[in-house]
Amino acid sequence: MTQPLLSARNIHLTYSTTTGLIRKKNVATTKAVDGVSFDIYPGETVGLVGGSGSGKSTLARIITRLIEPDSGEVWFDGELITEISPDRMRLYRRDIQVVFQDPLHSLNPRRTIGESIARPLLNFSTPKKVALAKARELMEVVGLNPDSVSRYPHEFSGGQCQRIAIARALALEPRLLILDEPVSALDVSVQAQILNLLKELQKRFGIAFLFVSHDLGIVRYMCDRTLVMYRGQIMESGMSDDIHDLPGHPFTRNFIDTILTMDGGARWLEVASRIEDVEGTQMTTEGCVFQAACTHAMPQCRVTTPELRSVDDSRSVACHLYNEETGFSPSDLNSKYQGE
Repeated sequence: MTQPLLSARNIHLTYSTTTGLIRKKNVATTKAVDGVSFDIYPGETVGLVGGSGSGKSTLARIITRLIEPDSGEVWFDGELITEISPDRMRLYRRDIQVVFQDPLHSLNPRRTIGESIARPLLNFSTPKKVALAKARELMEVVGLNPDSVSRYPHEFSGGQCQRIAIARALALEPRLLILDEPVSALDVSVQAQILNLLKELQKRFGIAFLFVSHDLGIVRYMCDRTLVMYRGQIMESGMSDDIHDLPGHPFTRNFIDTILTMDGGARWLEVASRIEDVEGTQMTTEGCVFQAACTHAMPQCRVTTPELRSVDDSRSVACHLYNEETGFSPSDLNSKYQGE
């Protein structure tokens, strides 16, 4: 069996809110990432989807060590990278690259496009002439005119700047590309162009993607597997088509409802209002993080945090509805909504 390219195990990160300038006092804590584990295999695309504040971008930064976790392990190609030295981690920067959400602000406005794309190569002692030649080549790969290498970021559109950012990320020939909301700042027509470009690049270079997004539709189009996050935890994981067509967790069901019925209707208003009420409350330290908004909540949901467990051949769900005694299935969860 193929070994994972990247493995995250039991990742935790808590943020503290303090008051006072001199004698700081901790007044609140927030679990940004709470016990998350997942794998990414060579050449596959894994989607990490959730609403604002779910912890998905924080998790993406943890596995690249842009943020250090409180606890947990991240393995890359069989090596524990959460415990290696900065010098050793620097070598892994060649294999793990990031494309950020805002294409214009991710580029240095004082550098030409050619310099920006060549910079990763220069950081690893590639001769400048070779690096700039590679930059021209990469511009052509991402669909830009290589004769534009002497122009500056403000001279390009948002979609073109994202192509430039992708070219820069490809410069070191990475094996894993972290795509953190790479199209959310772009127009819909441009989004489609960038998504198709990413698919072509993956097929050409065999790169694995971690695709972070709040849009389940885009994740379904781009990703082989999907991880659904809510308040720092993985609620559900499985094949993207299965999760979209037949969600297994009540949160996923509600999340899809609020997206697919944004034109309104009683069902959308009911779900949106319930989630809005819950988001304004303090998160409990015990039980399921979705208990307050869940119409299926049971007494045990308030005292015991559900573990992510397999519910079919390709699906895992963190919900107390699924156990050997009840024989509950994703079809049971969705049956009452199909008639509405």
